[in-house]
Amino acid sequence: MAGGFVESLNLKKTCAEYRVGLWQCPQFLFLVMGAVIISAIMVTYIVASRYEEPEIASLVVLVLAAILFAIGNLIVRAFEQVALSSRSKSEFISIMSHQLRSPLSAVKWQVNFLLSDAQRKTPDAASMQKYLQTVYDQNERMIRSVNDLLEVNRIEDNDLVLRPTLFSIEDITKKIAGEYKSFAAASNVNIEVAVTGLAPTIYADEERIKYVMEHLMDNAVRYSSMGGKVSISIAVEGGKLVWKIIDQGAGIPPKDQKRIFEKFFRSDQALRYQTEGSGVGLFIVKSIIKKSGGEVGFTSSLGQGSMFWFQLPIKNNV
Repeated sequence: MAGGFVESLNLKKTCAEYRVGLWQCPQFLFLVMGAVIISAIMVTYIVASRYEEPEIASLVVLVLAAILFAIGNLIVRAFEQVALSSRSKSEFISIMSHQLRSPLSAVKWQVNFLLSDAQRKTPDAASMQKYLQTVYDQNERMIRSVNDLLEVNRIEDNDLVLRPTLFSIEDITKKIAGEYKSFAAASNVNIEVAVTGLAPTIYADEERIKYVMEHLMDNAVRYSSMGGKVSISIAVEGGKLVWKIIDQGAGIPPKDQKRIFEKFFRSDQALRYQTEGSGVGLFIVKSIIKKSGGEVGFTSSLGQGSMFWFQLPIKNNV
């Protein structure tokens, strides 16, 4: 009966739109609190009329006050959740407007140059390739941004599906490090990979673990733009595989560290160094590792660099 009443008020639909559970939904909690207040008044009246002892009436009032306080606390938390969702939406619009505007503008400029050259003269092959390469790169950038947003949507809908396979964490780490070598060299950064002992074969979603390593490696190089070394280590500690990456870059301000894994959050350092990003990479990283049964974390000192790590259970190997 209660379920039908809730359905009749479209509470479940409203809470689903907020992306919060029933016990975090303000409308539902207001309904519950109203019912409790009415019940409290009735119970207090009945107790007060049946018992002459004021101690019993006082005890009932205290119990009901505690219940009301607990429900009020739930309502406040529900509003905080809605406020956070609203803030995330605003941050998302701001970040994605910037992320998509930049590559779209670059594509527009290159096409304009290409059309201008075509009107003046027949463009040579080298110019054509240069323009088209820029268009291709910016298109890839937009595709990555859209794919990240789709991944965030899957995570929020609890629809992130992992497809585990056997793969070598050492081999894929060295492969990614090799791919980042020229990018790192452009910033005078040297990437080193060290393996302690025999790195076990991992049973996990290779593509998504690869995304985790690529994102952490990309961040380490970008925030080491003044040069230095990026060190990656692979080891087995406490029966778990531990992957660490240490940079000598800008570090993360203490005030930003507690929000570093939040979606759509970008540290002040990201703005200062004008690095690309939509603020969802580390959110996706944490979600993938948690879904894989592992843990992720970091330590950082402003101006001295950061160390990010994740660990995966070896017991899941087959």
